[in-house]
Amino acid sequence: SIEGPYQRLASDPVILPPEHHNPSIHVKPTTGDYHLFTISGPTGPIERMISSDEGKTWGSPKTVSPRQNPGPLMMKDGSTYLFYRADGLDIPYPTCSNEGISVTHCPSDDGPCNPPNDMLIFGHTGEDPSVFVDHRGNYHMLFNALPYKCVPKFEQGGHAWSADGFNWSDPRIGAFDTTVKFTDGTDMKCERRERPQMVTGKDGRPVALVSAVTGCPKGLGDPSGSVGDGKFYRGADDSFTLVQKMTKAAE
Repeated sequence: SIEGPYQRLASDPVILPPEHHNPSIHVKPTTGDYHLFTISGPTGPIERMISSDEGKTWGSPKTVSPRQNPGPLMMKDGSTYLFYRADGLDIPYPTCSNEGISVTHCPSDDGPCNPPNDMLIFGHTGEDPSVFVDHRGNYHMLFNALPYKCVPKFEQGGHAWSADGFNWSDPRIGAFDTTVKFTDGTDMKCERRERPQMVTGKDGRPVALVSAVTGCPKGLGDPSGSVGDGKFYRGADDSFTLVQKMTKAAE
């Protein structure tokens, strides 16, 4: 179940070699195949690989976009809308960074997506988009609303919504924060929480939020310094994946 316990499967051979990261896996509604989207370098490009046996074996990765931070939305017509991070944008004032979220269309699995136009879907900086459709048919996007130059990052969670997946609301900031709450009632405050992805049930209802967390002083056992001063971030050695169950929503 979503509550675990989780077990790491054998990683020899690995599915993808370094430096693939930012994985996002989705089931294609027309075939049931697994589609894994990743970044194959520090800043892209985005690659897609497909499994027809529920992840036991995978085809070769194909580059689908020169951008990064993939947020695919697989459609019933067999195509994919790929939300992504674009850099160096003119974000409306006030802003704390120049990354923004755009979208491109991928007509089929066989070739690349359409060339990116890097047009903002809303006027707020952001990265790590993840889109899902709820049980009412509404579209939701969760994303990192305080990327790169934005500090501190404690209220990092962004949430935007749409009736059609094309016209989006202004985002609300603070949808999730960097305080990790555990099942035993304890918690710890971390510096960064990124890469949000919502797990939904078959009916589209949110089940759990999966995210990447880093800069947690209690996890490091280092009581010196203070959260927010950048002291605790130690790259890959100081990060973990958090699965947070959702409370039951109103009908």
